[in-house]
Amino acid sequence: MTDETHLFFLFSNEANYNELAEKGNQARSLPDNAGTERWIASYQDTFLDPQTNSSRLYCIKKSGVLPTDDFNLDGIEEINLETYLARLQWEPPVEDDLEMIDELELVE
Repeated sequence: MTDETHLFFLFSNEANYNELAEKGNQARSLPDNAGTERWIASYQDTFLDPQTNSSRLYCIKKSGVLPTDDFNLDGIEEINLETYLARLQWEPPVEDDLEMIDELELVE
């Protein structure tokens, strides 16, 4: 996953995200009879932005984007990979937490 292969977004308007998704589904004739329901995840299945607790983060493969996909709607902001990862704020588990998990498993 890189800036060359994916587009990264911050979505702050659920209605416009759903409009983007619906128009994209129509352009791709989705859902199809082969098991594909949508071209992008439902709004609730995107990542909650921990900085706002209301906006959502999501990435889309560039190879799946059509010229008709409209990312210029209000509340759709393209960001880069570095910003996307920083906004996710993922941190590895603390070593003590891992040891506690091991101890809990031994108690069973």
